[in-house]
Amino acid sequence: MNKLNYIFILVFGLNLSTLAAQNFPKLGNDSLLDIACWNVEWFGDTGNGPSDETTQFNNVKALLDKTELDVLGLCEISNQTSYNTLSTQLSTKYDTYISTFSATQKMALYWRKNMFDVIGVETQNILSGENFTFASRPPLQVCLKTKTGNKVDTIYFIVVHLKAISDVDSYNRRKAASALLKTYVETSLKGKKFIILGDWNDDLDASTYQSAETPFKNFLDAKYTFPSKELTDAGKSSYAFNVNMIDHIMNSKTLDSFYIKGTARVFDNAATYVSNFSNNTSDHWPVYAFYDWKKLTTYVVPTAIETSDKLASLAIWPNPFNTQLTIQLAIPSFELQLFNANGALVLEATARLNEQIINTDELAPGAYFIKVNQEGKTFYRKLVK
Repeated sequence: MNKLNYIFILVFGLNLSTLAAQNFPKLGNDSLLDIACWNVEWFGDTGNGPSDETTQFNNVKALLDKTELDVLGLCEISNQTSYNTLSTQLSTKYDTYISTFSATQKMALYWRKNMFDVIGVETQNILSGENFTFASRPPLQVCLKTKTGNKVDTIYFIVVHLKAISDVDSYNRRKAASALLKTYVETSLKGKKFIILGDWNDDLDASTYQSAETPFKNFLDAKYTFPSKELTDAGKSSYAFNVNMIDHIMNSKTLDSFYIKGTARVFDNAATYVSNFSNNTSDHWPVYAFYDWKKLTTYVVPTAIETSDKLASLAIWPNPFNTQLTIQLAIPSFELQLFNANGALVLEATARLNEQIINTDELAPGAYFIKVNQEGKTFYRKLVK
């Protein structure tokens, strides 16, 4: 092959890769809140990960730009210059924040500028004193407040990249990290909305280490919602070279009613848009899920508060309440919603067999009202925590 033909093939091949990258499909939904996480495998590092940094950069940029997801937590940002360039080129759509620790593999969060503003005082590396447990990558917390609708709300996004490798030491560190995270959110973020997302480096049904008990059993036992568990249960994988879901999204109980069940997805067909994706872009697939944006940004304030006398068969106790409420009504099924004093929806459920017990441990002290729908009629009851 002569040199001219070689150059032609090389340039033509690069153009094909670039064109393919531009064809990533839109994954986001314009009326919902799209949350995603993705390990971008040593992004920008010339000594690790994909060897062609230009191809990796172009593909990562194209995926973020074309899929049009709203909030993305990235792991393994490994070159500050590459991160700065990527952020500048996406700056018309996304704002961003990156970890400030010294280790190479950093986490970053990107979010749509027209949907959120950052609350800087609440944005930081957390649990930095547990450097060994988190493999020198302490979690990144970014607090965002909403910008649209008639209500301003906040969500704390915690991007994690837990210890890798399927050996007993790594497994124990992931388990310890999960315990630390649970303690942190149940104390520092009690009653608030939060999402933990990123590369958890283990699965939710059984561990990648000898099929041991999942290191995240503490969260599962406490009934936290992992949208990504739907993917685990479906036999999906978020890592290109094994069968495990190791990238996850988990939300606070205060966001349970906002998550649209059944919408968790893994973009495991990314390689149909860029050939050799798992070698030239990342060995992980993006994982994403959808939340109710309108409910998050819209107040629901009743025109009047009815007294309990209007619904004699309705029983709610205790009031004042602390960690849970029990609601009973003499019909087979009824719907209920709990609002704070500003009219923001904080909990909702459909009761079966005449009774519903709701966990209220994460709710902040204050005034609330509960809305009960009975056979087409709506009633409210004032409550206090």
